[in-house]
Amino acid sequence: MTLTRYEPLSMHNSTLNPEISCIVCHHKGDFIHKFVKSVRDSIGVTYEIIVITSDDELASNGIKGCYVFYCDGGPAEKRNVGSRVAKADYLAFFDDDVEVYYHVLRRLVRDLDSGKGMIYGKLHNAEYTDRFDEAGGYLTRTGFIWSRAGQNDKDIGQYNLPERILSGKSALCAIRRNLFNKVGGFDEDFWILGEETDLAWRVWLANEEVWFSPDITGIHYFNTKWKPANEYYTSKRVQFNGCRNYITMLIKNLEAKNLWKILPIHVLIWFTVSIAMLLSGKMMQGINILKGLGYVVVHLKQILKKRSIVQLARQCTDEDIFPHIYRVSPPKGYYWNRVTRYLRIGLHG
Repeated sequence: MTLTRYEPLSMHNSTLNPEISCIVCHHKGDFIHKFVKSVRDSIGVTYEIIVITSDDELASNGIKGCYVFYCDGGPAEKRNVGSRVAKADYLAFFDDDVEVYYHVLRRLVRDLDSGKGMIYGKLHNAEYTDRFDEAGGYLTRTGFIWSRAGQNDKDIGQYNLPERILSGKSALCAIRRNLFNKVGGFDEDFWILGEETDLAWRVWLANEEVWFSPDITGIHYFNTKWKPANEYYTSKRVQFNGCRNYITMLIKNLEAKNLWKILPIHVLIWFTVSIAMLLSGKMMQGINILKGLGYVVVHLKQILKKRSIVQLARQCTDEDIFPHIYRVSPPKGYYWNRVTRYLRIGLHG
């Protein structure tokens, strides 16, 4: 990992002691400029914008009004890098293909000021702004996350109340800096996919709360005509990272009694899906799931060490937090729709 600092050319609405640090991951593409413009429209709050990029050209040229750092790691590592150079007590994390509304930063500060540990916002699809991209989710008895709003679901106000959730998308979230450091930040071994859920779960285990705030809103260009999912969601990311990261997350964060209930079902589902992929001719997808399972076996000692650290640090039981983060059964047909979509096009959600 290489880290280089580029001083901003100017800082709009920022001070030496900002209320909130906006940390955005960038790999490639020009969406970052839309994001920066949207943040600069913020009112009623002081902030700084920290861009962590693996694009040499962007790192060399910089972005007006931003601190730019070069890092060739994954999103989890980039966010950790951003947290270490941030000056504010509150850390907000964004993807570079998000645009936020003028009130978002102010309301993130409001919610964190109120004592909430971590906040996730509501995201809409940038192409169809009446449809959801994200509205938070819960753990299920299968070990998978029930994302409450599917990406084709219309927003008709069904998620317009603040609610406790397990997690949402790191494309728009915020956390108190001292809490972020206390729980150890993002797990960099995750690289991408599930790293925000793992972090939020450890926030709950620290006896803090994670909330969905529906009036903290933005739009997401991912899975639109401008940024098609199949061009960015590689099999390695979806199948290998998905399998590896989900299993690792369960091993790290569940109490033993629930681990033995949930993990066997979870692993069986991954194995069954891998066989179905192979039989249907999706060889790469099936093989990557098996590689994910193999990774867990080979690195089990390392994962169990992480589990030991998390379990020793936990300040509450699963029984304490499950009423807020766990749902036994998502709506009827949810699992069937997820599995068939996964087998058909190789994408979750």
